[in-house]
Amino acid sequence: MKIYTRHTMKQPTNKLPYKRVKIIWVDICSSSQWYDDLKDVDDFTYSWCEDIGYLYSKDSKVVKIFTSFTYDNNKLSVGNITAYPRSVVKKIEILKWHILESLMK
Repeated sequence: MKIYTRHTMKQPTNKLPYKRVKIIWVDICSSSQWYDDLKDVDDFTYSWCEDIGYLYSKDSKVVKIFTSFTYDNNKLSVGNITAYPRSVVKKIEILKWHILESLMK
């Protein structure tokens, strides 16, 4: 495995065959406290969440992303996998690389 230092950092020559995406999804929320004012229960809701990673796959049941990757001897390895039930995914945005590319030059 190659390790790049600040002085020798080079842009990897392997092009990653996955799109960088932002997943916007909803998550359940729960509370174990007691509510005397039922208005607080009415106001209680789920959470909107966002994750950024590389879109590994999507179908009618699941969306999978990974957030870490490496090329070792030209073989791709991925890590930090997240699988979302398709029903909680509300939007998938494809992200552009322009910020990262400018830092790598």
